[in-house]
Amino acid sequence: MKGISILRRYLGIFIRLFKFRLSNQMIYRASFWTVFIVDVSMFLIQLAVFSTLFLNVDTINGWNKYQMIFFVGTFNIIDSINMSLFFFGITSIPYKIREGKLDIYLTRPVNTLFWLSLENIDVSSTIVIIPGVIMVSYATAKLGITLTFGKVAGYLLLLILMLLLFYSLMLIIRTLSFWFIKTDALNDLEGEMIGFSFRVPGIVFTGVSKLVLYVLLPYALLATLPTQYFTTSFSLGHWALALGVTSAFVLISQWLWRLGLKNYTSASS
Repeated sequence: MKGISILRRYLGIFIRLFKFRLSNQMIYRASFWTVFIVDVSMFLIQLAVFSTLFLNVDTINGWNKYQMIFFVGTFNIIDSINMSLFFFGITSIPYKIREGKLDIYLTRPVNTLFWLSLENIDVSSTIVIIPGVIMVSYATAKLGITLTFGKVAGYLLLLILMLLLFYSLMLIIRTLSFWFIKTDALNDLEGEMIGFSFRVPGIVFTGVSKLVLYVLLPYALLATLPTQYFTTSFSLGHWALALGVTSAFVLISQWLWRLGLKNYTSASS
């Protein structure tokens, strides 16, 4: 019962944060819709690039045009949820550490990381999920995939795992600010890796590059594994990869965060 009570409490906090951010963003509606238009345009451009590419080839390492559309749509969904929920909260952590503003969060009667992650929810990005769902639905119809409860549930589970992985990768980089004043180079690397994984599906990698982009810097997994599960064969090895890599990075990120808090020098000290 205690666990359910805690879950309800944090769900209530999340709902209040969401409503607060929604009311604030609706004051500036032009900015709200500008973000939506820009984000959708980015994904449409990427979709156009893949469509042009398939005018000259039938498949890319076994994936056809509609599997690539599914891939883009899946990445859209994952990235949109990331942007709407925790992107702006996580990316503000280094500033709060450097300026000693973390003190305020440490004294609140709520999990510090939970509050930091969700305090800057971007409601406008949630709408960008819609084009992603449309792309996934269109590709599913074109591929002739029969929808079953198990298939949809498995896809949703992989989306959750990939979001946890995405969150953990972001948190690891920002947590390094406890020890390093500047992490700009790592932020740039992260941006390049995310953009690269959006443009190039993981199925094209082999050998050392696959080891790096699937295990050491597993950005290539984000949209590739859910797409593989839904549109092609998916073995127990794939599930082990998804669960193993995600669990490892979640544990590493949480360990680094706790270690960083122990080394944090309060602004008042």
